[in-house]
Amino acid sequence: MIVDFKNIPLDSRIWVYQSCIDFNENQVNIINEKCTLFLKNWKAHGNDLESSFLVKNNRFIIIAVNESYNSIGGCSIDYSLQLIKEISDKINLDLLDRLKINYRLGEEIDSIKLSDLKNKIKSGSFSPETIIFNTTVKTKEELNDNFEISINSSWLSKFI
Repeated sequence: MIVDFKNIPLDSRIWVYQSCIDFNENQVNIINEKCTLFLKNWKAHGNDLESSFLVKNNRFIIIAVNESYNSIGGCSIDYSLQLIKEISDKINLDLLDRLKINYRLGEEIDSIKLSDLKNKIKSGSFSPETIIFNTTVKTKEELNDNFEISINSSWLSKFI
């Protein structure tokens, strides 16, 4: 069962998938279509899941599940990964690459390989205050509060 993202509880579990470039209008339409169809029918052990999704900043797909409604199992999570793989193939972008870091460059969002980011931090090209997107957030509340964070507030601070 799909609900509006703004109505999903703050303690809902989320998964963030990222692109290294902005989605175009056609890609957003495909994402919306595929996620809506999938989430309308998503179940765990035969039980409906109260779920939602959000395309954020034209670069991130966020899937949310209200585990207070029904808890999610490993197989159901695997099905959602299949959805993301299917979307990746359809829009020709790798949405499962965890070795990319998205960061703010003024009002724009850019992407960099993790290895390059480490070098830019060490060289001083990126400051401890550079804003990155924290794709490791686990709940909607964390998404609201800790999605855009400075490097020095992230696990990357060890490279400063």
